[in-house]
Amino acid sequence: MKRLVLAVVLSAVAVSAEAQTRYNAWSDPNAPHTAAQSAFVKELRTLVSEAEKARAADPKFLQDLKNLAAKYDVSLPSVIFSDDFSDGDFTKNPAWQVTSGKYWIEKGYGLRSIVEKASATTSQNNTSNQQQKLSKEEMIIGVLGAVLGGQTQQQGKTQQQAAVTPKNDPATIQLTTPVKNAFTLKMSLSSWAEGAQFEMGPYQGNEADVGYKLVYRSGQTPALQLLRNYKSSSSVVASLSSLKLEDQKYHEIEWIRNPAGAMSVSIDGKSVLQATDNGFRDDFSGFVMKNISGDLIIKSVAMQTTP
Repeated sequence: MKRLVLAVVLSAVAVSAEAQTRYNAWSDPNAPHTAAQSAFVKELRTLVSEAEKARAADPKFLQDLKNLAAKYDVSLPSVIFSDDFSDGDFTKNPAWQVTSGKYWIEKGYGLRSIVEKASATTSQNNTSNQQQKLSKEEMIIGVLGAVLGGQTQQQGKTQQQAAVTPKNDPATIQLTTPVKNAFTLKMSLSSWAEGAQFEMGPYQGNEADVGYKLVYRSGQTPALQLLRNYKSSSSVVASLSSLKLEDQKYHEIEWIRNPAGAMSVSIDGKSVLQATDNGFRDDFSGFVMKNISGDLIIKSVAMQTTP
């Protein structure tokens, strides 16, 4: 009996040893990427970058290689910044800076800004009032102008032009923090007034007017634009003809840019813009939001790197 048990055990050990030699370890296809895969993607992107600089290959072929690298890069994203303004202070953690206009925390809602848009009627009324006021002074201006050789009359015209210029200063707030060229932006936004115009996006350098901009204009065509913006020029990357957010509800905006330069914008889970642009290849210096007109509340805003 003991001999029989020993034979069975020895047989089982032999089968186990044979199985270990015949079969390799199973790899889960859904498991996180390996270090070798990450290194391969990084090396591939380096080679593509060098080939672009040396113009050593067809740009279409290089773009295909970029898309391939983006497809197999499944590295985990890292948070760039995140703020839901629940602490009641937007000047720290993270430290937003208001460079023009006014922003404040509306308790229970989020970061709020109101900019009144100067209407055409208001501008006309201001112009008429100024013209009437100046006409009453024409006699005095004429006398002084004759004495001073017309200098006072010219000064009066300059003051008139300055007085009738409609004032519509935007409210701008920005966050100075390194932003990768490939990013994912998520924002919860509510618009409360007709005629709203709002801009946001990552910027390069010390000035916030160089970079990509997502521009929303209520009641206009196009209503949504993705722009590549320089100091003295701006190019349209993609646009949407019709969009209206003035229902006093929060809308979820998601803007994704991958390492290959492909960008997509969705609102409330629906894709509205898609385009590829490599006008900016370097990383960005920060993120800016600008309320040009309207009553806007930002419940939350966050950015992270896009694998």
